Amino acid sequence: MKRSFILASLTSLLLFLIFPLFSLWPLAFVSLIPLYFGFENLSTHRTFLVTWLSGFFFFCGLLHWIVFNPAVESWVRPLLYLGVMLIAAYLSLFLAASFTLAKWLTGKLNIPFWWAAPFGLVLFDFIRSHGILGFPWGSLGYSLARWTSAIQMASITGVYGVTFWIVLVNGLIYGLIKYFIANRPFRLTPRFFLRMALVLLVFALPPLTGKLMLFPVNKKIRNSPLLNVSLIQGNIQQGFRWDREFREYNWQIYDSLSRQAVKQPVDLLVWPETALPFYLRYEPEYYLRALSLANDLKSSILTGVPDFSYEPNRQTQLYYNSAFLIRPIYGLTGSYAKRHLVPFGERFPYKEKIPFIRNINFGEGEWTPGADSIIFDMGGINFSCMICFESIFPEIARQQVGRGARFLVNITNDGWFGRSGAARQHAEMAVFRAVEQRRAIARCANSGISMFILPTGEIIKPTPLYKQMIITNAIPLLNNRTFYQKYGDLFVLLILIVSIFPLMALLVKSLPFNLPKSFLPRKHRVFGRVNS
Repeated sequence: MKRSFILASLTSLLLFLIFPLFSLWPLAFVSLIPLYFGFENLSTHRTFLVTWLSGFFFFCGLLHWIVFNPAVESWVRPLLYLGVMLIAAYLSLFLAASFTLAKWLTGKLNIPFWWAAPFGLVLFDFIRSHGILGFPWGSLGYSLARWTSAIQMASITGVYGVTFWIVLVNGLIYGLIKYFIANRPFRLTPRFFLRMALVLLVFALPPLTGKLMLFPVNKKIRNSPLLNVSLIQGNIQQGFRWDREFREYNWQIYDSLSRQAVKQPVDLLVWPETALPFYLRYEPEYYLRALSLANDLKSSILTGVPDFSYEPNRQTQLYYNSAFLIRPIYGLTGSYAKRHLVPFGERFPYKEKIPFIRNINFGEGEWTPGADSIIFDMGGINFSCMICFESIFPEIARQQVGRGARFLVNITNDGWFGRSGAARQHAEMAVFRAVEQRRAIARCANSGISMFILPTGEIIKPTPLYKQMIITNAIPLLNNRTFYQKYGDLFVLLILIVSIFPLMALLVKSLPFNLPKSFLPRKHRVFGRVNS
């Protein structure tokens, strides 16, 4: 077991290194191989334990930024260590379950483990990415966000196809190493060349086909209408943003930067999540100033703001993390309330259903999830907005584009990530939404990283962290629909169907031993016993 734990820890390290800060993404294609060697002779129970520990160490490293949140008081920090460990323990269950199930199944079917591993990991990645606790952070496919040609398959399969490919390549290389070990002294044989050719083919096929897929997309981009968008990165210090004394200071920063931005023609100014940390809808002075600014600059303004409404049936106020669109002359023409709230940060999941904690304040926000996706209309040009970590959920962007959005905006405040790798991890996950939907994305963050993402997944003008910045770009307005946009996670459904067949085969194989004799055909009954 000691050897197994060492190899599992090596996989933890490799997985940590493939994501930002380090972004050594080529290691993704060998990151799982030590783990495979670590549990190759273990029982299923020990395989689960070893894989769970590997995932636990990986997620503790990947999510270390939670502990170093600069907005958290020092006395809270010990609790954050516990929180990171609990989250890591939860997320690693999915990794352990996927590989343990794959190993059990392949043992029953007498096939190599690494054939089943991609199927298991994709299915359990999909499960952990959905629901109120859904959190796809650390899915292997996201590590390749910078390899533009290789991730074009996401327009068909979503990010899950990229994850499948990474795990498959790991398995093929593992199988090749096992072949070397089993055939010492090694000789160059036709079988070796066949295995090597298979590894190279599977590795090279996605980036090569991706390059071919980029040609028609780039042609559409060149021929599409353009919209000039400016992103205003205000870099307001976390502690000041909600202080009433700094409300005017906060406004003056965005007013000043926006006036600088329109020295060149700008159709849309984007301010980040809760850029105006007060209830703009109910603040006549600041609302009129925002409308006056839009009129002066002849540009629409999309800004993050808190909002609230009164619920008469419950006799309570409901608070929302929202985005407002303010157009010249027309004023406030649309608002969107964030639908997928950060668990335990913006809302405590199921708190109202647990009596003994219902009235306890854990310091979390008390936001209410929005009801639906909203399409903003800029005089015939439709777009949608994802707030904060909504950009990590493919189904949200898919629904928005399905309703007619020609480009997407992602506003966020990543200031509480500090200078950890989390800001880049978060930003690069949005790259897949651009590829999946073939829509340009304008991403505006309070403290960075702000950037534009083309429908190809190419990142344009990324900003540094913790600097006031203005970036402007003409983004293409496409209206085509990808395979993924039309059919969603059909690839995952196919993976599920393929996975069910061997399970059904095992069930049918064992069925005669479990049924009463009266349920068996007569040919299976011999001298009153079940004939197998």
